[in-house]
Amino acid sequence: MAIKFKHIDTGEVETTEWFFFNQFMNARIDRGEDSNSGYDPILEVGRGQAWLESHWQETKANEMKYDEDVNQYITLVLAELVNPKSLALANKYLVNLKSDAGQVATDLEERSKKYFVYKVNADFLLLNLGLFNPDTNLLGTAYFDKGESYYFSAASSLKAITGGRSGQSDVLEKLSLKFGKYVEILRHMKNSADNYLSFHFKFQKIEMKQMEATLTQAVQKRKSS
Repeated sequence: MAIKFKHIDTGEVETTEWFFFNQFMNARIDRGEDSNSGYDPILEVGRGQAWLESHWQETKANEMKYDEDVNQYITLVLAELVNPKSLALANKYLVNLKSDAGQVATDLEERSKKYFVYKVNADFLLLNLGLFNPDTNLLGTAYFDKGESYYFSAASSLKAITGGRSGQSDVLEKLSLKFGKYVEILRHMKNSADNYLSFHFKFQKIEMKQMEATLTQAVQKRKSS
């Protein structure tokens, strides 16, 4: 759900989704990361069903290069940061950085809950490694494999629920395949913007870092208790 806010400095009214979309896309452009690099939009045009079935690997590989849906997904995940209801639901299934969400998922019988556990923790890792961890710029590729695994498991769980591929499962699979790239875009977004959360409060850089450290410590303390 889009939430409207007013910029403190300019008084301009904007939605959280549009704000984060601009922040993320600007960071992506700054890094030279083309959203659809290598994607062929006419590969399947005029192809018959027999051709599509015999070339399914080629068509899927092409579809995995289309990133506009990933841009939208990450925008929505960022926008949910200011939605207390979404955060309360997600916190129920979060594990700390060094724990394994898979151990939680294996104890759940419902496929939908398994999917949610993997998705929530994958999203948390993406944002934590990209934005909130105080050691973001020192971690390098640490925990990238865990993020890739969580998104892959979320995609697999969703396909088990729906009986096959869907637009959402494809997005999760793309996030699994290119997890590190999206973390680096978020890190660039963090480092290049004076205040990527300026819609809420107007922080100085040092205050922003203190808030990030406090949030991370609170989550880790809650999950380890």
